[in-house]
Amino acid sequence: MKIKVLSHNLFDDHMREMGLSDSNVENTNMVFISIIGTQECLKYYLDEEDTKHYFKDHSNVLNLDFDDISSDVNYNGHIFKTMTMKQAEDAVDFIEKNISDKIDTVFIHCRAGMSRSRAFAEFICRYCQENSVDADYEERNDYVMVLNQGVLRRLSHAYHKKNKMYEYVFDGTDYPSDLVNTVCRVIDTEKEET
Repeated sequence: MKIKVLSHNLFDDHMREMGLSDSNVENTNMVFISIIGTQECLKYYLDEEDTKHYFKDHSNVLNLDFDDISSDVNYNGHIFKTMTMKQAEDAVDFIEKNISDKIDTVFIHCRAGMSRSRAFAEFICRYCQENSVDADYEERNDYVMVLNQGVLRRLSHAYHKKNKMYEYVFDGTDYPSDLVNTVCRVIDTEKEET
């Protein structure tokens, strides 16, 4: 299985070149993860309020809207949102449901193809080890690629929680905006079953 991590523009170009649209995207052996910023960020910070996901929601398409930050930020009166734990849990469900030996390629994009999408690729490489995974990143000579650690951390937490590998204590809240104060401890699954 190959993972292709692309910028938003290059992703859209690839989809057009491949002749993919909402009418035929489900008839492929490919999976698509599309990440764009929130409307607040697109409108007031990036001046890209017309940015849209290439596909609508399909069984093999995951569309997520969150900004490239590790925790929510108020910038000049505008709130920019990080990936929520609910989005991370939905993403883990999607990945576990869709990533299989029958899939040839997973396309992942965010605005630049550098931070959020790279965190998703890293997560898939770590947690889908039974599959042979080859990650292919858009070549960037002018940038240092740094994956979004907050996104990777939330995906990892959601995976461990779903698979009952950890018990989570969230200081009274179910989905904290940041996980700095989260306490995790390994569950003894044999003891739990008896």
